[in-house]
Amino acid sequence: MISKRHKTNIALYLIWVVAALFTSTQLYLKTLESGGTDSWSKLFFIQFLVWNIWGALSPLIFWLGKRFRIDKQTYYRGILIHIAFAVLIVLVYLALYSLIWNFLGTGSFSWVAFMAYFKLFFLNLFHWHFFIYMAIIGLVHAMAYQDELKQREYEAIELERQLLISELNTLKAKLSPHFLFNTINNVISTIEQGKNEVASGMLIRLGDFLRTSLKESKHKFIPLKKELDHIKQYLEIERFRNKALEVVIRSSQEHEPLPVPSFILQPIVENAIKHGIAKSEYANRIEIGSELKAGFLRLYVYNEGPGPAQDQNERKGIGLRNTTTRLEKLYAGKASIHLFLVNDGVMVEIQIPRM
Repeated sequence: MISKRHKTNIALYLIWVVAALFTSTQLYLKTLESGGTDSWSKLFFIQFLVWNIWGALSPLIFWLGKRFRIDKQTYYRGILIHIAFAVLIVLVYLALYSLIWNFLGTGSFSWVAFMAYFKLFFLNLFHWHFFIYMAIIGLVHAMAYQDELKQREYEAIELERQLLISELNTLKAKLSPHFLFNTINNVISTIEQGKNEVASGMLIRLGDFLRTSLKESKHKFIPLKKELDHIKQYLEIERFRNKALEVVIRSSQEHEPLPVPSFILQPIVENAIKHGIAKSEYANRIEIGSELKAGFLRLYVYNEGPGPAQDQNERKGIGLRNTTTRLEKLYAGKASIHLFLVNDGVMVEIQIPRM
């Protein structure tokens, strides 16, 4: 693959070749008009040589442009420095230009002929080549500003990515204590009821669940299968408290490798237990499933029990709010989450773009 530096050198070389074609053709037409005998090929060869002097000087001018920048802090100083270098380099260019014409015109060096050519070129070409130097300096600055703009854009994107990761980790950090405190409260309640074996089993399952959570917490996305395994571990803890809890998981094997945000279902399931099943002695069923639909992976959690409060914001505790925020940040508004009543219960549906 051609590097950026080589592309720039090739582009500059082509510019000098085009300049040689243009000026040699112009000189040839003038020669024809004045009755001269110089051929186009001879004129092109001369112009090719002299324009390649600029090609040889371009790396030096590029270095000068990078070394002596013209910006807000060095505006006047930079301009004065480049005016001085422009005069010096154009004089060197015109001297070499005169030398080439001297040798090709007479076949040998003649100081008189050289000075005649130099005077002629200085009076007619100095200002044009002065602007060529300045145009190259302008090109150097334009390329530098473009590189700096790209670098700033990259840094801004990287900063945004780091902030997003930080915010997502903060959201996860909020969820973990929320679940942990609820489970500990359940264990304490079970102990107070004299069900020590149940409490012991809950603590063992809790330890397994926390080990798995810590292992996977560093991942932004995990396969759906692992997410469902987390939910099963959590529901095993709940079964110690509610032996009648009925859990149904409907997910095809083809969905299991699909990536989903880690722990995206855990707060939804926790809400289903706490705000639905725990509020009714007749509510025992919780159903979790997935399906592919129009380029989206649909995840749902259904639970028996009372519906949402009149003001749905009252139902959106930390778990549901953080889940909504995580989806917005991870999928830039392309994911959605909905809560509605279904068959004497509540369903939460999450739709995420298939990755």
